[in-house]
Amino acid sequence: MNIVLEAQHAVGHPQPRGVGHYATSLIQTLLKRKKFNYELTYFDFKREVGNFERAEKLFGKYNVPMHECNELDYRIASRDDSVFADKSYNEWTNTLGDVYHFMVPVSIPTKLNGKMIVTFHDVSWRAFPGFVSPNATLLHDIALERVQRQNPYIIADSESAKKEILLYSSIPEERIKVIYLSYDEEQIFKDKSSVNDIVDGDYILFVGTFENKKNVVRIIEAYNMVAEKNKSIKLVLAGKPTWDNPTDIYETINNSPYKDRIITPGYITVEQKRKLYSNALCFVFPSICEGFGIPVLEAMACGCPVITADNTSLPEVGGDAVIYVNAYDTEQLGYEMEHVINSSNLREELISKGYIQKSKFSWDKTAEHVEDLYSMVMEQNY
Repeated sequence: MNIVLEAQHAVGHPQPRGVGHYATSLIQTLLKRKKFNYELTYFDFKREVGNFERAEKLFGKYNVPMHECNELDYRIASRDDSVFADKSYNEWTNTLGDVYHFMVPVSIPTKLNGKMIVTFHDVSWRAFPGFVSPNATLLHDIALERVQRQNPYIIADSESAKKEILLYSSIPEERIKVIYLSYDEEQIFKDKSSVNDIVDGDYILFVGTFENKKNVVRIIEAYNMVAEKNKSIKLVLAGKPTWDNPTDIYETINNSPYKDRIITPGYITVEQKRKLYSNALCFVFPSICEGFGIPVLEAMACGCPVITADNTSLPEVGGDAVIYVNAYDTEQLGYEMEHVINSSNLREELISKGYIQKSKFSWDKTAEHVEDLYSMVMEQNY
């Protein structure tokens, strides 16, 4: 069986976010396992972006055929159906696979010879309007229309994501398979090396993008409650802004009486990330919506107690190993933050439970379930 994996989001950005990490980790794991014959596809119009170099760095060692399309801009392919009127995706990418796996809905073409699988990470642009940029909303709406017309098999990151898909689309339930994600076990592990280049002393940690759905303003407001009584505790907000340029986050920091103890290092390397997790008193992730929530697993893997929200997919990821809060209740978040940082027994309990919980997830398990789906799809006549 020949499987074509769409690698656009793995290679298309020098500083990948969640979808890029998903595509990279899944593709690398599938290639390592070698159960099927694989080929990769991606676009880089006139080689302007440099995707070839990133593709070689990420996947070159696996000796997998990689098909780079230099004649078509990915941004056009993802929104203009007419580019597939006279030329199929197979022709654009010079591939002829049995199954094509697209890592996000916005990548799917309107004309394809072969069976199609698409990963849906969430339907947040419809479930939580305003949390996604107008441009991204348009792209996702176009993609959802393409998916509903073509009726491929769908991989959902979580049961919560599956429920969203069923609620906001006409995709039949029998076409949707829930396959959990994981974290990068090779790079995310307990590492108590110094983080003095970023922060010294005790601190509470958030890792993620600065966007409204991540609830960063409430984290700062809750921290203000904690900082009043805990004079040495700092807050590290590791990440960078996205499309919505959340000026309210920076205004909230500047208006905090403890702004000198709030640290914003920006985008961090994976080495910095694991050290920050490993040395933090606790990790706070009260997101308003998540398709999965990989940072929760990352924190557990580094031996960091977790406080997260009780919504969407987060209880599926956190199990009984985290403290849950209402994402809209700032006082509850502040109370639990203070509870965790001042109780070594509670921290040790959460750390122990976290190690057990994170062991339920691995990219090998994810890849095995994906491989099973490839086999099942090949047996289907549709």
